[in-house]
Amino acid sequence: MEDQLTVDSNEQNSESSQKFFDNLTWLSTKDAAVYLRKFRKNGQPSDGAIRTAIWRGLLRARKWGRRLYIKRVELDRLLELSLI
Repeated sequence: MEDQLTVDSNEQNSESSQKFFDNLTWLSTKDAAVYLRKFRKNGQPSDGAIRTAIWRGLLRARKWGRRLYIKRVELDRLLELSLI
């Protein structure tokens, strides 16, 4: 029973996160990690993986203030090319 509840809640979370991302053009490194489903072993989004992809030249980031932002279109391109 608990497994079914977990599966249902995971499906609801993925649907709600997809709706969230549909309205965004620019994503922070943490949002980009969630969008690409890059997580650490403890379940936290791995913004380090996104920063590494930026450093390697796989992603182009823009910096506003002290934060890096990535266009969602570039993340989709990265997924299509299977580079990350």
